[in-house]
Amino acid sequence: MLSAREVRGAICLVALATTSVTVACGSTVPASRFASSSENTPQAQGAPGGHGLSAPESPAASGASSAPGQSPPAAVGAGSGASRTATPSAGAQGPAGAAQDAVGGSHAPIQLGLLYAVNDGAQSAGINNGNGFSLKDVVQAFVQSYNASGGVGGRRIEPVYAEMHSASNDYESQTQAACAAFTQDHHVAAVLSNVGYYSENLLTCLSKAGVPVVSGGWEAPDREDAGRFPLLITPVTLLGEARLAAVVDHLAAAGFLLARNRIGVVIEDCPVDQRVYRNGLAPAVQRAGLTVASTYQVRCFQSLQDVGNEASGLQDAVLQFRQSLVDRVMVVSQAAEANLVYLFSEGADGQRYFPGYALSSVTAPTVLALNAPADQLANMQGVGWLPDVDTADPAQAPPTTTGKQCLDRMRAAGIHPVTNADYTYVYGPCDTFTLYDSLLRATAGDATAASIMRALGNVGPRYVSASTVDGRTRISEGRVGAGAGRLFAFVRGRFEYTSAAFSL
Repeated sequence: MLSAREVRGAICLVALATTSVTVACGSTVPASRFASSSENTPQAQGAPGGHGLSAPESPAASGASSAPGQSPPAAVGAGSGASRTATPSAGAQGPAGAAQDAVGGSHAPIQLGLLYAVNDGAQSAGINNGNGFSLKDVVQAFVQSYNASGGVGGRRIEPVYAEMHSASNDYESQTQAACAAFTQDHHVAAVLSNVGYYSENLLTCLSKAGVPVVSGGWEAPDREDAGRFPLLITPVTLLGEARLAAVVDHLAAAGFLLARNRIGVVIEDCPVDQRVYRNGLAPAVQRAGLTVASTYQVRCFQSLQDVGNEASGLQDAVLQFRQSLVDRVMVVSQAAEANLVYLFSEGADGQRYFPGYALSSVTAPTVLALNAPADQLANMQGVGWLPDVDTADPAQAPPTTTGKQCLDRMRAAGIHPVTNADYTYVYGPCDTFTLYDSLLRATAGDATAASIMRALGNVGPRYVSASTVDGRTRISEGRVGAGAGRLFAFVRGRFEYTSAAFSL
């Protein structure tokens, strides 16, 4: 998904696609080639009741208005059945009492913020993400499905919807409007987010209001932001430093990164990415006895208009790396890795330069395969933990028990995944709804932030993800994250896993 999985960018060939903001990626694999929701049960088994649990295997300012000319995302409350659109108002009550107002009784209806991406920038950018339906379709179908079966944690959902549009010229104004809708116009108990865009402003606003966030995207904080935003739960991804260290360690062990290689690193010029390079990638390279021969900083991705500047900058990066005899390329970006790799590969192909690429799941390999030059794809290897993003081989990406349950919900709503991107569009929201439902059940319906985060310590180690390798997750510094990974490479004309699973 050339998508901007974060406020800084992720044109990720899949979601914010080269200019879009979302969470799914995909290659075109017919649905019939994927296991149905009643087949191929993975190792992780769901607990009775099917709430995504298993026995442990082992372990901004709120209230800001939109920028001139920008429409804020629609916030729609569904309490009475008649939808209403709310836009932030200057006289709205501040977020101070949000937690108490949102909780109510343990079986009372619960207001949830539902933030999702609208990938309207992909087509204009010429990116093929391979989606047959939208995130909006999926998120609304989950709300309807859960309400039809008793709600989340036994509480009927009163949704407050907010959208982020990838074609926007200012993503941050959209996050500000969304937070105002969640914390001022409404007082949501939690936000379930599927946007593929990492915004410190949004997280700051929601954190000040005491609102937990469960993200179904692969955008993730670094260790510093993890401390600043303790209510952020990221069940399907890794902390920034851990992700880059995993790529270095496992590709070095596999012989793709060797002492003789000269590594070039493209660093997105956002504060979090600078820290991830300094505190994550650079130490990992040093420990492995490798050499960084050159680095290049590319503009922080915050709007569709930044794509042109990034493309121009990456042409310069290609020339610089080539002159520095770089033969291995890496990217540091919390969400825009796919976009940056795609743009770099286009520039490299034009200059007849063919380095190897050390990647992660954030590159959305199966979507990259739909868009990047074939001669560049041939030199790409990586470490992945998201099968429906990493591999085009359906046998390597069977649905987990949690995934099966969510596929059943979607099919009952008339949503039928076909491509890798379709499955990712289902599995990301699936993890946000299923995990939050599990947490709320563990607290007997108590939605206060303190109760939810305490429950995470018990629920997290047993949670079976719809998105991750074998459904494996683990608790890392208070949040749920991917627990297993596999090596992938472009072989036989497509991306496939090339190793067994290993712990992350």
